[in-house]
Amino acid sequence: MKTRKMLAVFFLSAIVSLLIIPYGCKKNNEPEPVPPKMKYAWVVGSEDSTHYGMILFTPDGGDTWQRQGEGSPALQGIDLFDVWAVDTNTVWAVGTKNTILKTADGGKTWTRINGPTFRPETDLLSISLIGPYDIWISGAFGAVYNSKDGGITWTAFDPDFFHNGMMQGIHALSSTIAYVAGGIGTRGFIARTVDGGLTWDSIVPENNYNRNEWIGVKSSDDANIIIYGGRSHYVVSDDAGYSWRNDSVPDTGGTGGADINCLAMLDAQTWWGAFDYDGIFITANAGASWTKQTSAGPAGMWLFGIDYYDWDLAIIVAQSSSSLTGKILKTSNGGNIWELKYYSRSWLNKVSFIKN
Repeated sequence: MKTRKMLAVFFLSAIVSLLIIPYGCKKNNEPEPVPPKMKYAWVVGSEDSTHYGMILFTPDGGDTWQRQGEGSPALQGIDLFDVWAVDTNTVWAVGTKNTILKTADGGKTWTRINGPTFRPETDLLSISLIGPYDIWISGAFGAVYNSKDGGITWTAFDPDFFHNGMMQGIHALSSTIAYVAGGIGTRGFIARTVDGGLTWDSIVPENNYNRNEWIGVKSSDDANIIIYGGRSHYVVSDDAGYSWRNDSVPDTGGTGGADINCLAMLDAQTWWGAFDYDGIFITANAGASWTKQTSAGPAGMWLFGIDYYDWDLAIIVAQSSSSLTGKILKTSNGGNIWELKYYSRSWLNKVSFIKN
């Protein structure tokens, strides 16, 4: 009897195992399932009639928007120029009066972070992170900062090297490699460090291409980097910055071309840009040709920020050229159709989907 019972248990266990394995068990060589990335994004802009800087949050990829930080002393009397969402909890933003902001709870509370003691009237214009702790910031008067410990301590680099200029864009490729781009008066200036800021070198494109003021820097990987700016001009490298190609986007409007205010590199070939005069342009062949996409909402706006979740979903933010208003646009089909999702009584500057 004992033997029969044991055999019965054995056969029953074997049958259950056979039933379960194909449907629920992970094979040893299969990777762990990756949870889907949340379609969270944050937008920042200028203070409105409430006298608090604008922070907007979407939990659903841009369909609905909620204001954050209104009434918080950390946002009182400041404009915000750039934002970087690390994950669902951690978001950084920078703005006027040498302001660095952080939330660690998804935007329920915002705190001012003590940065370098610099000119108090400095506008901080751009922020870039490598992981959650390595933070790079640039701004007016040649301000370039770096923190390796999540904002506890900071290094402020010599503003004289940056000619005390308006460093509008910063982008870090790693903990050691970072690019800074901006303007000295009406001329452009580009700098790069490959040793974490211990030394900096300037980059001078051929054919006097620094005659155009630069606005930002982006990359798709370590090799492919683009620096973009005034009058639709840009320089691009596909060999990690050893050589650069000068180019511009045709037929963008304005005198000599519309400014490229923000550009996203989806990969080495596909770039998506937000321009003055409601210009949305995309290239799928590294700039050999460009396609204009149709904007939406109130016309006469400068498109100041763009970020993407994937090849279909992207968000653009804008500010009016004639009034203190802004708008948020969304596409869910790669830009074939852009929809107005939010109208703001303040200028909107940048947008960031979660980076991790």
